[in-house]
Amino acid sequence: MAQAEATVLKAGCKVNLWLRITGARPDGYHDLDTLFYPLPEPHDTIHVSEGLAGSGVTLTCDIPELAGQDNLLVKAARAFQRESGVGADLALHLEKRIPVGAGLGGGSSDAASLLRFLNKEAGDQILSQDDLNSLAASLGADVPFFLQDKPARALSIGEQLTPLQDQAETLLQGLSLVLVCPDLHVSTAWAYSAWDKAQEKILSPRGESLTALLQAGISSVSRCPALLVNDFEPVVFAAYPELRRLKERLLQSGASSALLSGSGASMFALFRDKATAQDAAKGVADTATTYMMML
Repeated sequence: MAQAEATVLKAGCKVNLWLRITGARPDGYHDLDTLFYPLPEPHDTIHVSEGLAGSGVTLTCDIPELAGQDNLLVKAARAFQRESGVGADLALHLEKRIPVGAGLGGGSSDAASLLRFLNKEAGDQILSQDDLNSLAASLGADVPFFLQDKPARALSIGEQLTPLQDQAETLLQGLSLVLVCPDLHVSTAWAYSAWDKAQEKILSPRGESLTALLQAGISSVSRCPALLVNDFEPVVFAAYPELRRLKERLLQSGASSALLSGSGASMFALFRDKATAQDAAKGVADTATTYMMML
């Protein structure tokens, strides 16, 4: 690939329609039961070009502090090369639009988009889907989901995926989603630590399980607010009361439900009426970046 012929990849994001933390693991990870839903916006853009001979994998970014060897994109490229035996020099450029520390999985989405591309271009050194999934899981808990990029229930640390496209479409059919991204960074590591310290309070009561709710044949998430659960909300709202106020503001504006995504700070709200959703998005645009989409 010559520099002028850079391949352009788009990496979308996700929200969690359901997120239960089911326990802490000895390896430092946490077991989850979550329902991932992919969104096309906001998205990052990755430019992939052939690098200078002997340069290895390099990364530049329009947010300079995200460039360099610690970025998950570089780690994904190097891990793929080690696993597949492909040794091409790569020059990556990242246009970052998915906010960092927003609970939208931007870094994981970037890594998955690059892994899919590199595997497609690997020729005889292509990895099997199972090997690619294992590689993705080694990079981060959300990366396997973004490899398939379809609604899915995830268990364990997020790598045990069950596609739920039909169920998700049924749950959200006809609704408008407003995604709100305040200028606020919530550390995922901090959020898990806070949950660990307060888990006895959070775990009681637990409410219904996702399995039970899905088996009940719920026809719309707007008719079953119990489906929208995020175990991070109590600890995140306690530390960031402005996010609690944002959720209250969205509900007061006519949302049938609103929920923190991941460990935050982004939040999404679901509306039965498109015009109400548009007004709500405008109403919070003074304090956050908003995106609206029909589901």
